[in-house]
Amino acid sequence: MQGPDELIIFGRTYRIEEISPIHAAEGVLGLAAFREGVIYLDASLDAPLALSTLWHEAIHIAQQELLGTMDEAQARWIALFVHCLLFQNPEILRCYLEGFSPGLLDESL
Repeated sequence: MQGPDELIIFGRTYRIEEISPIHAAEGVLGLAAFREGVIYLDASLDAPLALSTLWHEAIHIAQQELLGTMDEAQARWIALFVHCLLFQNPEILRCYLEGFSPGLLDESL
């Protein structure tokens, strides 16, 4: 996937590295390594699945930072929600990239 090389989450930079395969468990597509400051993604993922997995791992990091624990089901549905929201409503992302201005959302209606 041609994506970001790193993410900043709560002020800490996490490198994004592709590895193949991830052996943590069956069905694992990514892994958030908190201590190392790395998010690992399976190199065989297509772009949409890699982006969704990146959201999932970022949410795990946020859970760990805020709650001191992780919830797999919660990370799964939040990641899917955010991924689909941005994919199906690109004008939201445009607002962040171009700045909020009157009428920006109205142009897409």
